[in-house]
Amino acid sequence: MGRLRYGMMVSLDGYARDASGSFAWAMPSDELHGWVNDRERDVRTVVYGRGLWETMRYWQDPPVEDFTAPEHHEFAALWQEMDKVIVSSTLDPPTEPRTTLWPALDLDRLATLVRESPTDVSIGGPTLAAAALEAGLVDEITAYVMPHIAGGGLPWLPPGLTTGLELRESRSFDGGAVAMIHDVRRD
Repeated sequence: MGRLRYGMMVSLDGYARDASGSFAWAMPSDELHGWVNDRERDVRTVVYGRGLWETMRYWQDPPVEDFTAPEHHEFAALWQEMDKVIVSSTLDPPTEPRTTLWPALDLDRLATLVRESPTDVSIGGPTLAAAALEAGLVDEITAYVMPHIAGGGLPWLPPGLTTGLELRESRSFDGGAVAMIHDVRRD
């Protein structure tokens, strides 16, 4: 049985994208990228909303000249081996391998996917993850806090959400980023 994990690169003030829609400030250092790679090894399925899918599909066939570090090659290989579920009512069915389209987020279907998975499942994108968080389906929340204040934009957590968390691990990285992994308490 898998667990549902939600993690995002976020600004210090809690945004996944700034008011202009940019997340250029959220690019990880090579050291952080390698650490994320290590965490993603035990994920075989990712669930994305349309916006994050449009960003992440780059990794299906990235130009080799874009890679400046071995961590980039490694992430591309990991990502290409993952099953991808895209939740969108506006996208055409994807042609990328290992990719399926759900026209809407069905929380029962998501819970079944996680329960039947032999590995952890990752849900990505603040809007999509908000529904899973509010339904109590998320088991782990990871903030990759970047050294940036966005001043507004798309919050990474839904307003009004309250839940107990237990810090399992934290780590600082070159460039000033800090990762914090929390287990969601069910009490």
